[in-house]
Amino acid sequence: MSQTSETSEQPGAPAAPVPPRVRRALDAVFRLLYPGEEGVRDSPRLRRESRAFAAAVIAAAVALVTGLIAFHGPVPLWGAVSPGSVGIVLSAAAAAIAAVVEHLRSPIPPAPGWPRGAVRAQAVVNALAIGLVHAGIAILLVGITTSVLIRGFMGLEVDAFTSIMITLLLSAVSAYAGTLSGGDLTTTRLSTLFAVFMTGGVLVAMLTTSDAEWWQLHFSELGVGDGLSGIVFNSTLIVGGMLMASLGSLIARSLAVWASAAPPSRTRNVRLVQWAFLGIGIGLAGVGLVPVNVSLIVHNTFATGMAVIFGALLIGLRWVLDGFSRAFLLFSDVVLIGIAVSALLFWPIQYYNLAAFELVAAGIIFAWLIIFLRHLDAAVPAGAPAAAPATAAPATAATATAAAPQDSVGA
Repeated sequence: MSQTSETSEQPGAPAAPVPPRVRRALDAVFRLLYPGEEGVRDSPRLRRESRAFAAAVIAAAVALVTGLIAFHGPVPLWGAVSPGSVGIVLSAAAAAIAAVVEHLRSPIPPAPGWPRGAVRAQAVVNALAIGLVHAGIAILLVGITTSVLIRGFMGLEVDAFTSIMITLLLSAVSAYAGTLSGGDLTTTRLSTLFAVFMTGGVLVAMLTTSDAEWWQLHFSELGVGDGLSGIVFNSTLIVGGMLMASLGSLIARSLAVWASAAPPSRTRNVRLVQWAFLGIGIGLAGVGLVPVNVSLIVHNTFATGMAVIFGALLIGLRWVLDGFSRAFLLFSDVVLIGIAVSALLFWPIQYYNLAAFELVAAGIIFAWLIIFLRHLDAAVPAGAPAAAPATAAPATAATATAAAPQDSVGA
């Protein structure tokens, strides 16, 4: 086992060194069990894999103790005390805790220029969003798996040992995956979590709603009431809004790096893009916090504000991201036209209802977000350092003027 001192993957993040006595004892045990020299170099990725394995062992131990207390005889796959219900709770907790702990080792960089209080609030929101998203995805996957097994093995009951092993494996896998997913979050990975969580949450709300005719009204009808469907739908929107705000911080850093290497521009302002994502996140969370049956006016205000911000972002991209990929800017115009055509098909043409329009618009927006982040990752220079806050500001006229002679000389 390598004796290289473990360091944090992110500059500025606190390190958690292993005590020397513990390290020497572990080295002695490993040399006794495996006398050969270790041929794998120490690296941040390898250390994360080791932490993921340790998290899985801890989660398995907790599941073992919980199973010994909860299971004492044959039980069905799903019930008040069953491997399905206990496994969902333990998996959600393991995934959330593991993801947050790993995230705190290399947190999302704060937004440039924000005051200290706002930076702390942003860090709390980021940690909550990451933990809740991983818990929600774990609940979704374990719930679907349990549902399939229940329908495939009707009437099956499992003994205490099997129940304990099921919950143990579910908890260990969730902790392992949460650790690997929660560290060094990138825009692409965070957007993938956002898409999976939002899609899964809305699908579960659709499948569990007691109102079979909700689709004749609008998607917000899924959030009406205190049933499982309403809780799932509103919670999905709230956590999705928090994650969208976190995504805005990552986008701002990547855009700042791109802007620092791009030709000067008088109109470029990447901070407006960050504020737009923050506004969309607040609007999305507000739609979930205030369901349509609580206050129609407030609910529609959040929804309309979110739509207006996104539309303004699409229109203004050619200026605030001057110099960005022209192919993507053209695609953004196509998206704007697509949403406008969909709105016309809803009203005044009345080709389909509001729920269908919301579904089409959501699909178009998801596609735009994914392609935007892919273009952003491709636009950032390989190996570029983290951007300084000053690079987030638009280039001044003086900068553009100073650059002109250099271009003429190079020509």
